Amino acid sequence: MKTITTKIFIVAMVLLFGNAFRSTAQVLPTTSGVNFLCNGSDLDFGAPAANTTWIVRYSATSTTTPSAGVALTGNKVPAASVQTGYYYLISKGTAAGSCESSPQEIPVYKFAPISVAFTAADYCSENAATTTFTGTTTASDPNVSTYAYQWYTVDAGGLATAISGATSSTYTPTLTNNTNADISTTYRLQSGYLVAGNKYCGTTVDHVVKVLAKPTTPTITIPSTAQTW
Repeated sequence: MKTITTKIFIVAMVLLFGNAFRSTAQVLPTTSGVNFLCNGSDLDFGAPAANTTWIVRYSATSTTTPSAGVALTGNKVPAASVQTGYYYLISKGTAAGSCESSPQEIPVYKFAPISVAFTAADYCSENAATTTFTGTTTASDPNVSTYAYQWYTVDAGGLATAISGATSSTYTPTLTNNTNADISTTYRLQSGYLVAGNKYCGTTVDHVVKVLAKPTTPTITIPSTAQTW
């Protein structure tokens, strides 16, 4: 009898702690099935099935009894209202007295705002190998501090072409100048969050950089008068 009582106690404790863990589990970038959203993005559930409507509830932690209702604009949670946490999507018929479906639990992680900048100065051809453009990513996300980078050149029509291999926060230009006029090139840096090898929330910044013209090779004559003595 004592053995049975002990087993029942152990099972009860496992269930108690299991439920306690579930009720306090917050959404992180590593949460199974997590859906990532960038700051400023709506949470779009798409259109419900015919003759049904969506009901959405929210909880900061995983729960079996979500109670906080979420107001939708169309079928979306507006960007300003989206939070990291668990959304519970329920389908309900539009006819009077219709029942509700069981909720689908949708974990959502909302990234903090992110911005990118880079410093780049005009340079001379002979200094190309020692010239470096330096990118800086600014973000305040508490759980992600790894970022992806890609450098581009941008033509006069705005078309960006990725520079092969230029995927770090710094870039050394290879363009040189053999003309007697400055050569202007628009460079673009894109940066975003990097999570499990995937990129999110890419943001860009452009700068025009000049390869400065070389002065004309001097052709002067140094007077040299022979002495007579």
